[in-house]
Amino acid sequence: MAFKMPEANQLVQMMDMMLGAETSAVVSEDFDAATATHTALYVDDDGETVASCRCTLPTAAALGSALSMIPPGGAESMVEDKALSQVATENLYEVMNIFSSLMMDDKTSHLKLMELQASNDASIEGESCAFVIDLGKYGTGHLLFNVAASA
Repeated sequence: MAFKMPEANQLVQMMDMMLGAETSAVVSEDFDAATATHTALYVDDDGETVASCRCTLPTAAALGSALSMIPPGGAESMVEDKALSQVATENLYEVMNIFSSLMMDDKTSHLKLMELQASNDASIEGESCAFVIDLGKYGTGHLLFNVAASA
């Protein structure tokens, strides 16, 4: 495999640093990928889509809000409205961009965020790992990382 699966402790360290709060993450077998509403697609140096990170709307709203300290009520309103604000969408893009580093190390190729889709259309054949994350006052959420199998 050209890229690695994220580990819970790395995910927590990254979220703590980005969000300025204590977070937690545990591997989960219960995430239903069909419930994902936002998908980050990552490409390799050849422009091939090789990884993704999917999340549910509440997770997207929480991550997008927490990054710039939009109050939790703002994230809840976005979930009720079934749409992220422009600011939360831009923040979620930045979070997903930073998450790309979780799938790289000094032995992997370079990976970069190509796009963030408000959809669940992307399916990457390969390995996957889901996490339940706790974002403190923003609640809990789900992330699903997919990494393509090596050719």
